[in-house]
Amino acid sequence: MHDFLLSCGHHLIDRDADVAAGVDVLVDENAHTYWERSDQFEMALDLTAGRNGLAKLGEVITLWIGHMLGIDVEIEPLNAMHDVSFNWYLGLDAAGSRIGDALWHGHDLDEQSRSSVVGLYQLNFNDPDVVDLGMRGQPVYLILAMTPDKVLHVKPQNLLTGLPIRQMEATN
Repeated sequence: MHDFLLSCGHHLIDRDADVAAGVDVLVDENAHTYWERSDQFEMALDLTAGRNGLAKLGEVITLWIGHMLGIDVEIEPLNAMHDVSFNWYLGLDAAGSRIGDALWHGHDLDEQSRSSVVGLYQLNFNDPDVVDLGMRGQPVYLILAMTPDKVLHVKPQNLLTGLPIRQMEATN
C-alpha cells in the first residue's frame, strides 16, 4: 500500500472579484432564485471542503446513479484521504482520473496536482449483490479536480461506465 495524503476544497473563483461582478454563491437563502437565473450563469456552488456544496453535489450524484443505473448508493464527501485501501477509484473528470491513475500506480503527486483536487467522495453500495465479487464491501473513491487554468469539467458518464458493478443478465 502506497502512503499518500490527498485533500480537497480549493477555491475555483476569486470571491472578491466574482462578488463584485455579480456572481452569487448558491446558499439556502437564495436557492429559490436559481431557476429564474440559471441561464444567466451568475451563481456559483461553493465546493469548499467541509461546506454544504460538496455534500449537495454528492446527493445529486447519488440520485443520478439511482436514476440511471437503478442502484442505491451512499456517497460521503471527504475532506482528505490518507492511507486508505485504494482498491477502486473513479475520476469525475479527466483531471480527477489522472490523479487517481497516479495514486493507483504508486506515484507521488506534485503540488499542482494536489492543489487541483476540488472534491473527494467515498461511495458505498447498499446492495452488495450489484457489486463485482472482488469489490464487495469495499468503497469506491470519487475524485473531482480542476484543470491548471481552474476550470471544472464534470463527466457524469464516468459513473455509468466506471463503477465496479456486475453485469446483470437480461431476462425475458
